[in-house]
Amino acid sequence: MIQGLLDAVRDILETLCTVSGKGVQAVRKPDLKSLARLRMAGPSSQSHVLFYRGGDDPLVNHVIANECGHLIRLFRAPPGRRLVAVANERTRSLYRDEIREDIQRLSLIHGIGALGRFLPLWYESVVFQLTRMPPDIGIERWIHRGYPGLREIQRTALMEQQARAAAVLSRGIRRMTPRKVYDVSQAMNYAFFRLMEPLAGVVLTAPYERSLCVLEGDGLAGLAERNTRDDHEGDVELTRQWAESLRLSGWIEWRRLDEVEAGTLH
Repeated sequence: MIQGLLDAVRDILETLCTVSGKGVQAVRKPDLKSLARLRMAGPSSQSHVLFYRGGDDPLVNHVIANECGHLIRLFRAPPGRRLVAVANERTRSLYRDEIREDIQRLSLIHGIGALGRFLPLWYESVVFQLTRMPPDIGIERWIHRGYPGLREIQRTALMEQQARAAAVLSRGIRRMTPRKVYDVSQAMNYAFFRLMEPLAGVVLTAPYERSLCVLEGDGLAGLAERNTRDDHEGDVELTRQWAESLRLSGWIEWRRLDEVEAGTLH
């Protein structure tokens, strides 16, 4: 296993092994873009694969704890209720239709070739936020509540995440991005950071005070605060509520885990 992991993170990894019935194989990958990434074991695999970049950044403890949290919540659900979001040609086609009015404008800014590369990236970034942030709310609360030894690292990780998100709050970036993509992304960011402020103990929403996303973001945060289920099924319901509120319901589809083929999982 990875050297230097905190005992709390080792405990979380053990919990993942217990609830999933699978082991965890650590694989060092120096070119990994993030500090760590967890690949879920397939039906015929004996182990989940934990890729890690290496080095001595203590934030790897938070990354691994968070990644494990997603799978722990998934595997604690009854098999027939383990739902995952998938993308397919229908969902991508709907996305392209909904941003069609922006395509001509953006082609003049980026050029046709670059725009063709950006279109799938914009879609993937929104779908990642939509399917990641609702469960992240419960996972971060679970880490804060159950593993006090990780709180300082968690605080640093949340502050770094907020700094990266706030860096794209500019008219220039908004002008170079499909309006819907930019607006829903900022609303989700605001809602998430508003809910994380009690855990971090610092104000995380200050950069958004003059943003138009605050009203919609407050609505998303309210949905999360009224969500009474702290489990995978609650995560799915909250994600659906966010998608409906942001008019993104058609950008993903839901499938049972055992129905999903490799390569379509988000």
